[in-house]
Amino acid sequence: MIGKSDEEQPRDVSSLHLWQIQWVRDSFLILAIIFVVWLGYAMRDITIPLLVALLLAYLFEPLISYLANHPKFPLGRIPVIVALLTIVTTFVLFVLVLTVPMVISQTSSLVGDVTNGKLRSQLENVTAKYAPEDMQGDLQETLAFLPSGKKEELAVIDASETVTVPTHEKDGLLNIAKQTGDVALKIIGSIIRFGILAVLIPFYFFFFSLWFPQVIAFAKSLIPDDSRVEIESLLEKMDAAVAGFVRGRIVIAAIMGATLAVGWMVVGVPYAILLGIGIGVLCAVPFLGIIGIPLSIGLLFLEQLGVPEASRMTWWGVILWPSLVFGIVQALDGWILTPLIAGKATNLDPVTIFVAVLAGGSVLGAYGMLLAVPVAACIKITLQEVVLPNIRAWANGQAKDPLPFEEK
Repeated sequence: MIGKSDEEQPRDVSSLHLWQIQWVRDSFLILAIIFVVWLGYAMRDITIPLLVALLLAYLFEPLISYLANHPKFPLGRIPVIVALLTIVTTFVLFVLVLTVPMVISQTSSLVGDVTNGKLRSQLENVTAKYAPEDMQGDLQETLAFLPSGKKEELAVIDASETVTVPTHEKDGLLNIAKQTGDVALKIIGSIIRFGILAVLIPFYFFFFSLWFPQVIAFAKSLIPDDSRVEIESLLEKMDAAVAGFVRGRIVIAAIMGATLAVGWMVVGVPYAILLGIGIGVLCAVPFLGIIGIPLSIGLLFLEQLGVPEASRMTWWGVILWPSLVFGIVQALDGWILTPLIAGKATNLDPVTIFVAVLAGGSVLGAYGMLLAVPVAACIKITLQEVVLPNIRAWANGQAKDPLPFEEK
């Protein structure tokens, strides 16, 4: 009987280097991944533009590849990327020119209603009329954090009757000036950061899109030859699910946001443009946009309190019309937009999507909600294509170990 070769004989651990020990290598790999994630978060001002540009390059790659390598009119990657950047930039600027003035106007109106005490007064009236008596005290205390808009009378300081400007008034003016300066600095900082992002993201996007085929080829070269077919098939299915869902939800969210803004503006919901854009962003996450129903009804209800009673909308109209707008947009999404744009990219049922969104939100908040559905789709594909077939083979006696990591 032929004995085992020297390579197959057990080796003395004391004679091995640290990097030759499997569990040490695995531990260092896990620590390296954690360190890279932490470093990326610490340098988020740099990594966020990179990740956004990489995501955009990934999403636009099928279109760029199709136009660059078209059999009849091959344009090349550089002209296609430049043309795409030009078209997208022009479209974004056009949308901003149309929407930014309205958004600024409605935002200013909302801020004015908060600072001059109008919003607090409306909420206090609603609380006094409709809230149970045992809850009114707690609700009034909760509303106390909102500005009342009333100037408190200032105490007079008598200092030998020679002080022309009281000290507390000077302090108040200084505090107002300081707060105004802080707000101005924050606004300037936000504008600078937005300007940097507006320059860096297209810059990174150009090079990521230009090098994307080389990156894919390099990644494929790392796949082991003995399992290349299975791994590539699995990655292609995951890519189709993730890319289809992300592309579809972005387009659908934009359409839903614009439709909600117009619809709510027609039925008289205040701040309709601002609310529609915000709910449209939330619609990128399935089921999250439903928060638009109570918000639109509440804003319309508060708006009607300031209208003369003879001209007020009926109570059922306040509830019906904003809800009807949202229902029509949801029907548009379920019957037309999702089947036409996204299809069944993830192949997940509504219950699974709902549970995945809740689980992602409980772990990572808003980021977890955004990532929950693509991650759930990838997990489902892995279970269907890898884990379950191995478990079935083990149950039928065709494999010794149900896990797909058994060495052969």
